[in-house]
Amino acid sequence: MTDRIKDAILALQNGESSQFKDVINQELINRAMDSIQLQKINAGQAFFDQPASDSIDLELEEQPDEEI
Repeated sequence: MTDRIKDAILALQNGESSQFKDVINQELINRAMDSIQLQKINAGQAFFDQPASDSIDLELEEQPDEEI
């Protein structure tokens, strides 16, 4: 448990509910932002880690010459 959470609990025990609410909301926002950053990194890595076999093969097939 972080010091900020401990301070929030002490504030709640002392009847300072608005301070408790502010600290908890800020901690939740910080954790959400950290999670979003990790998801962005994971999405970027997954995008660039796709195998090259997904690309379209543009080679033309050789066709045999027709007899005239």
